[in-house]
Amino acid sequence: MKKRTMAIIGVVVLFLLFSGGDDNSSTNGNKDEWSPMISNAYNLDAAASMSIYESLAFQGIDDATVEVTPERVFVKYDQPSVKSDSDALLTWFYIMGVAAETAPGTDEITIQMYAGREPLFEVNVLTEDVRDFLEYRITIDEFRTKVHVKAIMQA
Repeated sequence: MKKRTMAIIGVVVLFLLFSGGDDNSSTNGNKDEWSPMISNAYNLDAAASMSIYESLAFQGIDDATVEVTPERVFVKYDQPSVKSDSDALLTWFYIMGVAAETAPGTDEITIQMYAGREPLFEVNVLTEDVRDFLEYRITIDEFRTKVHVKAIMQA
């Protein structure tokens, strides 16, 4: 029993040692342009926001801002290097799926894609439409007509 308790305490200590802190890394660009990964906005569901952010970070999208309010899920992210346009499209599908599963009571999902801090695209879709697609109530062709993509590139 004593060994088991010591083992549990050891695991907790290791987790605390490696679970955060500054790794002294630096990023290019002006950090003031981006808000924190989880904003301090009123009416924000911090738990859902953090859950979505962690899912994105696990997939390699660690430069993102996530806000979940009763009305919408907003994700602003810097697109990691991809091998093809299909990879960026799959990233959108992944973000939509995670957002709809984590915050099913929201009205819409908005995704803003950036590359090197330059705005590229904004994707808007109703959460209900994503849930319908995930639960096979609509086909991929029907779902594509419900997703709105617009360029937000600056000249």
